Amino acid sequence: MDKHRLLAENILNACGGVKNIGVANHCATRLRLTLNDKSKADQEKIKKIPGVMGLVTRGDEYQIVIGVDVGNVYNEFIKLGKFEKGGKVREDGKKNIFGGIIDFISGTFVPVLPILVAAGLVSAVLNISVTFFGLSTETGTYIVLNAVNNAGFYFLPIFIGYSAARKIGINPMMGAYLGAILVHSSIDGAAGLDFLGIPITQANYNTSVIPIILGVLFMAVIDKGADRVIPKEIKFFAKPLLVILIVTPVTLIALGPLGAILGNYVAAVLIFINTKLGWLSVGLIGALTPVLVMTGMNQALFPVVFASMAEYGYDAFVMTGMLAANVAVGAAALSVSVKSRNTDVKALSFSSGLTGVLGITEPSIFGVLLRFRKPFFGAVIGGGIGGLFAGIMQVKQYAVVSPGIAALPTFIPTDGSGNMTNFYLAAATIVISIAVSFAATWLLGFEDVTDEKETSGTSLQGEAVKGQIQEGTGTITSPLKGEVKKLSDIEDEAFSGGMLGSGVAILPAEGKLVAPADGEITAFLPAGHAIGMKADFGAEILIHIGMDTVKLNGKYFTKKVKQGDRVTKGQVLLEFDLDAITAAGYSVLTPVIVTNRDDYSNIIFDTERNVDYNEDLIQVL
Repeated sequence: MDKHRLLAENILNACGGVKNIGVANHCATRLRLTLNDKSKADQEKIKKIPGVMGLVTRGDEYQIVIGVDVGNVYNEFIKLGKFEKGGKVREDGKKNIFGGIIDFISGTFVPVLPILVAAGLVSAVLNISVTFFGLSTETGTYIVLNAVNNAGFYFLPIFIGYSAARKIGINPMMGAYLGAILVHSSIDGAAGLDFLGIPITQANYNTSVIPIILGVLFMAVIDKGADRVIPKEIKFFAKPLLVILIVTPVTLIALGPLGAILGNYVAAVLIFINTKLGWLSVGLIGALTPVLVMTGMNQALFPVVFASMAEYGYDAFVMTGMLAANVAVGAAALSVSVKSRNTDVKALSFSSGLTGVLGITEPSIFGVLLRFRKPFFGAVIGGGIGGLFAGIMQVKQYAVVSPGIAALPTFIPTDGSGNMTNFYLAAATIVISIAVSFAATWLLGFEDVTDEKETSGTSLQGEAVKGQIQEGTGTITSPLKGEVKKLSDIEDEAFSGGMLGSGVAILPAEGKLVAPADGEITAFLPAGHAIGMKADFGAEILIHIGMDTVKLNGKYFTKKVKQGDRVTKGQVLLEFDLDAITAAGYSVLTPVIVTNRDDYSNIIFDTERNVDYNEDLIQVL
């Protein structure tokens, strides 16, 4: 089975099934699920799913941290549940008001970030090209790239209008329509306008976010009212007409100017805090950003950043502090990678650490730092000290791009002066944050995980096992008769790379599967090809008959038990037609793995041997 589909299946089951999903969406690293009934979801089970780095809950929303591969898992999740992409958040049930606000802001801004990242990096490319390579501002190349950059920010109300309307559950094109009206040349910044004799306050709406958000929220109220009063026979054309004719003047006369004023006040408050606390404020952002990311509250700072950008053309507070924080998080993970002796930890820490120093920190935070705890404090120390330096030196970022090494060019001033001081100070911030975080993590240390490769291959009856039996130790017997092979022999990186757990592969000689221990069947997929169980001694075991056999849709598989059943060692769980599956072109090499390997200090097994039913296969210590 494809690793993304397996992960999606496990998440869906742990969240209570298809009928318990109200909304399915995702951001850069998290699968975001709004649940109809939280009591039907098993948080501990979700956290233990192989491939899940962590879980953040906020109200009815479960944010399941997966990493940069979340898009693939989301696509499989949508297919499994036959969900529509996006969708309306259900209106029943109570939500925490603060959590609801954070959820709305996050859900509105996250989909827009790719546009802002692209526009911001193009701005950086232009700065470099003009400053170092003599690109003339009169050339067609500059004009085109400048348009790419400006369009991303100038038409921001259109993008935000679409995203906010989609998030709140009304026609997103109407939200975009309202945004387009605000930035229209006859409205944006126009003086002396009135509507039915009521004066319209002059306001600049391009690059703004608060006016369009207020307008869309008001549009949602009118949209619901229009649904109730307009007959369905004429609703198709009457509803959008009525909505836009009501929302537009109210937005221009009241909400838009109010939003512009609020935006100015937000920027002023930001500068006030930055001025009064000085360099300390940036240091606090640098230290606290990992905590904000854990709770999802970092998304709530976007309006503050945009207000500052619109008013001053740069941000010297939030984004600068996050520059120090992001690279510090990545450096802490890299420190774990260098110091750990576990090959799996090394690989995960290295990949997530690189992602972190480039600007995306969730994989490092949830996959490494929280797992080992002390490295989290190393990142906080590094981010705080790097932020203090950036605050003292008044480092500024000139484009909204997730701060990190990849975004370093966005710290070049956009005034065309060629002054590189700010850029060099940003680079120094990165160096300081990385160095301090790496060193602090190294000195704080962490409880390393014993590498299974140091013990795998040791005889189950050998001296390495004697005297080590303790509570929580147990033996998994062979569920199949056949030849024991290494997981690396499987042509599926989710299994061969150990992403889903540790154990062995068996090439079955017969089409019968028996229970490898006393315990409970925790999962039995409809296609019959994969079964999960929890042994009474604690091991969580996954057995997957062949690869891609889910495509057989249960053909050639006969279940003998069902999910939730208690079973005893040696009890027949499944029968399958080995010859027919092989003839159909599917590999029957079957992984038998312990998915909760982090609960054990050692996982011991032999490979390259023949095994019969109920013979000792894997021992966990």
